[in-house]
Amino acid sequence: MSNNDNTPLEPFLLSEEKPVFQCSILRVKESLAQTTDKAHSLKVYTLDCANWVNVVPVTAAGQVVLVEQHRFGTNTFTIEVPGGAVERNEKDVTIAALRELEEETGLTSQRLLSLPGYSPNAAIQSNRVTYFIAFDVMPLAKPSEHNDPFEKIKLHLVDFQEALQMARTGQITNVLSAFALLLAEPYLNAKFRQPQ
Repeated sequence: MSNNDNTPLEPFLLSEEKPVFQCSILRVKESLAQTTDKAHSLKVYTLDCANWVNVVPVTAAGQVVLVEQHRFGTNTFTIEVPGGAVERNEKDVTIAALRELEEETGLTSQRLLSLPGYSPNAAIQSNRVTYFIAFDVMPLAKPSEHNDPFEKIKLHLVDFQEALQMARTGQITNVLSAFALLLAEPYLNAKFRQPQ
């Protein structure tokens, strides 16, 4: 039911929270949601996930480094920007962004620009994803020691305009990655677009 007057919205009452399932990447919780007058109730399920980071790595020549990998959810290969979960011991999301960049691409950057953070799905998830641009990426002096047998990655270097077009046309199907590129667009245009 929509409300068009100036009355402030009141949150639903959530009670009886209990864990239903837990694994290494998420926890499912069941709660009882009630209207403020307690006339209606509904069991709701939410996901507690770690916060995430996504990084748009860009070379000094203006190429975006994209990663291709197999994803279990869709059972397809996807092209994305590097990213992943913030680990419990990482107090700063910038550290997580740099770690994910290094693990997934073997590249690093001295110039990370932090962009805003967002809720990826506030309807059922508690976490946030924070976006970064890594400018002037370069190979690590010593290769990363990250050896995850379920993270096989192929790198693609794509001109930034082509990467933006891939995001706009759905060639990049992961919405978090497409959004990362679209957020980065004004910064990439400012740095690399040739004057008309």
